[in-house]
Amino acid sequence: MPRLKPLVDIQRLASDTYAYSVGARGSEAAADTDGGAFETLAMCIFDAGASLGQYFAEVELQFEGMLLGSLTTDALRREPHALAARIQAAC
Repeated sequence: MPRLKPLVDIQRLASDTYAYSVGARGSEAAADTDGGAFETLAMCIFDAGASLGQYFAEVELQFEGMLLGSLTTDALRREPHALAARIQAAC
């Protein structure tokens, strides 16, 4: 049986504010700021990994509607600054 991989959709709310929502690929979910808005992309990535790591080994990551691929929740927790730099360079 394949493992479930939720979609973490990160949205930029303002030039220095980010939020993420968690859903399934193909579903439409607005950014959920109930969990908070984050001042940096790295903080947002870290929180997603920390929140989901106890439930999921991997997630699909999307930024501003662009699917970036699968990542381990461990990578989100351990390398948020490096991931944020790669995302910002690519987008």
